[in-house]
Amino acid sequence: MATGGSSIYKGSDLIYDLSCSKCEENDLNTEAQHFCPECEHHLCNKCVKIHEEYFKKHAVYGRGDIHKWATFSMDRCDQHGKELEVLCDDHQELCCSVCVSLNHRLCKSISHLPDRAKGFHEKAEFRQLSAAVDKMRNRLDEMKKAGRKDQAKLKDSYKKIVAEIKFLRKEIDAILDQIEKATIEQLDNMIGDLEKDVNDDVVKCVKMNDQLKNMMEKINQMIGKRKETNAYIGYRKCTAKLTQADNLIGKIQRKPKEEIQYEFDKTIEPFLKSLKTFGFSEVKGSEANKNCAYQVVKSTQYNVRMKQETELCSITGICELPNGHIVISDGGSNSSIKLLNSQFEVIDHFDLPGPNDLCSIAANEVAVAVGTDTKKDEVQIIKVAQGRLQKKRKFTTDYICFSIAHHENQLYVGSKTALYQHTMDGRLVKKIHEDKSGKLTVVRCAVSPDGEIIYVSNFDGNKLISLDRCGRVLSSFTDPELQSVSGLCVSPSGLVFVSGGSSDTVIQVDSEGTKKLATLARKADGMNTPIALCLVENTSTLVVGGQKEDDIVVLQLGKI
Repeated sequence: MATGGSSIYKGSDLIYDLSCSKCEENDLNTEAQHFCPECEHHLCNKCVKIHEEYFKKHAVYGRGDIHKWATFSMDRCDQHGKELEVLCDDHQELCCSVCVSLNHRLCKSISHLPDRAKGFHEKAEFRQLSAAVDKMRNRLDEMKKAGRKDQAKLKDSYKKIVAEIKFLRKEIDAILDQIEKATIEQLDNMIGDLEKDVNDDVVKCVKMNDQLKNMMEKINQMIGKRKETNAYIGYRKCTAKLTQADNLIGKIQRKPKEEIQYEFDKTIEPFLKSLKTFGFSEVKGSEANKNCAYQVVKSTQYNVRMKQETELCSITGICELPNGHIVISDGGSNSSIKLLNSQFEVIDHFDLPGPNDLCSIAANEVAVAVGTDTKKDEVQIIKVAQGRLQKKRKFTTDYICFSIAHHENQLYVGSKTALYQHTMDGRLVKKIHEDKSGKLTVVRCAVSPDGEIIYVSNFDGNKLISLDRCGRVLSSFTDPELQSVSGLCVSPSGLVFVSGGSSDTVIQVDSEGTKKLATLARKADGMNTPIALCLVENTSTLVVGGQKEDDIVVLQLGKI
């Protein structure tokens, strides 16, 4: 779609994304720069001046406020603002001249609207339209009322849970207060015993000091006939007292110096730090949904090999974008990233040596694990805009990049035998998991919607590993139908699917990764070394890609 002064040439006529409504009435072709929502007119710079003279109170929006321009007009194209003229029979879409030029030039059947509409207002389907609209509006009103009730219930639940949280906090505070009181009482008893012992020694020293002082005062005061005798007696007694004093000092000095040391319980602080919340918030019924078993209703194959490609495709990664487009990595000899539309047709691509796995990280961004079996591999960030793939940025790693997953601004990158956690700018947070029992023990990785479980497919060990955030193994799942475990995906609601490369099977496991819920597809359903899985949840379709296979397999799922 052209913007600003841009345009698309068709023959000698200039085709704008939005043309001036008033100029068109005079068979003139001028680009619209303004929009009046009250008149539903697109206006050029010249016509807007005339409009403002006649309609001074109308609010007119310029290109800077294009998001406020009218989005609905019965006989005009919602996207380009031009008059609707034809119906594309291939896509069953109403089109203006710009739509045809941009998107429907290769379509086989296009009908003129006046021809298609002749006598249509007399047909039963048109006459029934009003009743159908009324019925749908009533249903929408009922849903709105039900939604309001649900909102009120949610608010009540929220208030109740917050009150319970605050009550629990008070109980915890009371327990901590009691623990603090008991600890201080223990300390008081201990210091009382120590202080008594030290005080006894102090009292003995004071007493001995006073005795020596008194004896010397009496010796110095001696007079009269027995002066010499008394001096001798005083000397002997004082000498004996000095010996007692020396013994007292020695006894006190030989006592070990006692001081109070307190060793806190080392489990308390780490335990409290390990708690992220007081409990677990969960939506009722969510567990049942993510553990609901599915089966294949229909299997369809779509060829994704482009004409210029001479080698078979090897689909190593698949992810879905919010707009319904699919991005796949062709990691074989073709070495490319491809963008598919909702009909699974390749609409854009670019070459990228060594693409392995990929994942969606934002509304229009994808992260690709690019690996060439070196210690300088990289994660490439790709932007998808207007149906085109664009390289945005990248960061390198010191290990082989083989798989990748995303959760809450954190990237999880697998390197065949280890799993690492990175920030979005590439900073290494930590190594989460490592298994050197084989050469391919971390083939693919995925994260549960709440981030509490990290799933890892172990190719050499024929098992699915479930880890907690710290890398501790929660469970290890094996099944006879699952050989050479490779492909892995987790849907936004928590559905878990895993594939066996050599057994050519895709199975569904429970959200804990501990048991099989269903076997979805086998070789007879088109499975050929399935390694890439992606669930398109809003259509209940599982997209599967394999090695040396030009087709992706789209499995339509239904609840068992």
